[in-house]
Amino acid sequence: MNSKLKGVIAGGVVLCCLGATLAFLELTGKPDDSSSSSSADTSIIEEENLYPLTTLEKESISQITFSNENGELHIVRSGNSQQPSWSVQELDGIKQNSTAVSACVNVCSSLSGKELVEENASDLAKYGLAQPSATITISSDSAADNTFLIGDEIPTGGYRYIVQQGSHTVYTVMINNINYFLQSEQYFCGLSLVYTPSDDAWPTIDRLTIKRKDLDYDMVFITLDPDNTPIGFVSSQAMIKPVYAGLDITNSAAVTHGIWGLTASAAVVIHPTDDDFAEYGLSDPQCTVILDCDTEDYTLKIGNEVYAADEEGNETKQVAGYYCYINAAGTDCIYIIPAENCAWATVVPGDIIGGQMASNYIMDLTGITIETADKTYDAKINAVAEDKEQGIEEVFEVTIDGQDVDEDLYKNWYTFWLECPTTETYFEPLTGEETLWCTVTLSRKNGTQQVVKYYQTTGRRIIVEIDGNVGYKIPVSYAETLIKNLENVKNGIAIVETY
Repeated sequence: MNSKLKGVIAGGVVLCCLGATLAFLELTGKPDDSSSSSSADTSIIEEENLYPLTTLEKESISQITFSNENGELHIVRSGNSQQPSWSVQELDGIKQNSTAVSACVNVCSSLSGKELVEENASDLAKYGLAQPSATITISSDSAADNTFLIGDEIPTGGYRYIVQQGSHTVYTVMINNINYFLQSEQYFCGLSLVYTPSDDAWPTIDRLTIKRKDLDYDMVFITLDPDNTPIGFVSSQAMIKPVYAGLDITNSAAVTHGIWGLTASAAVVIHPTDDDFAEYGLSDPQCTVILDCDTEDYTLKIGNEVYAADEEGNETKQVAGYYCYINAAGTDCIYIIPAENCAWATVVPGDIIGGQMASNYIMDLTGITIETADKTYDAKINAVAEDKEQGIEEVFEVTIDGQDVDEDLYKNWYTFWLECPTTETYFEPLTGEETLWCTVTLSRKNGTQQVVKYYQTTGRRIIVEIDGNVGYKIPVSYAETLIKNLENVKNGIAIVETY
């Protein structure tokens, strides 16, 4: 793991720890009028505020400047005194962690020492204060600038040494309070990259395309017209490449809708250059996700893997995340996105498609022809859908090779065909060595056709090609049962559903 990543992850750990401290500061910043406060709570408040170092109204703080080994940052106030807000100047145009920024202001308004270590200290170096870990200057409307130096961590941990510049009185201060000022600018980046729509305002996906270097095909998804959604399709979206298929909504949502609400675990490089993109695998990304929708468009680039570390800090082979870049507003930054939020990097069609390889409503068909090596079955369908408003009753009549057959038996056969097993996807081009085993041609009322071809290969598998696109492998036993069931329908016998 490189040094940049270690620093970023360490900062992320600190932020998690500071959440509880911020809540403590907010809760203890005002006197408690309730008589129900415990004596333990009171003792903690008194102890942590034993040596007040600053007593400022939060709204009066106009700027906080702090420097450390990572450089210098400025937290500046904007807005009026009634509704002030603060932001990191160096992150202009980048989404910011408003919680961390606000915590810095809270801390600086009421900074306190826990213990007095030494008055009139002659040797500040022994506390790490001659070359401090951080320097903090607080500017306010109501007082002169005040600068504090942050030194080493005390031997027992949990606290660091602090001194006011120009003074030689050394105190200890809670690490959780001042660790913000030891961080880099990446620490203050917001990690929520794309907003989450409200339940009733989700954008419509016009087209979602996934391009991957490890696949020789693209995966493309669209939103279906509600009035023309094929029967049996549960999801409002469908895959149209490399094969047309409905989606399993249990597994597909992370792919089709995962851009919205996308969250990173860390920011790595702000305003990256071409060299940065190359370093993190983003100039030629292993995966590119292109989302076109009715409100905005996004392009997410997924670069090199980020590997998890073991208990000793050694890098493992487990992928914990990916370096990513997205063109959303306020995200001109390379981020680490956890692997569980990056389904596009590993998904294959078989993971998310539904149970039907093709779908046509039988009432929309005029006929189905099946041609095998030695026989052709020609089914003619006369179907009229019921329309109560027009007083039209449903009509469904079927003949096979001119012979009337039971319509319910034929519908059962058609359902058996629709439910062809699709658990094994296959997208390799045909080699020409395969043998055409069977062709199914569906004729629609609108004058179009769908052609499904079954090719025999070695072993007990058949390759299925739909409208010229190879998509699946199915068992020979299923294909054989399909033809036997058609014979059963002609003979007035129920179909067999096992194969």
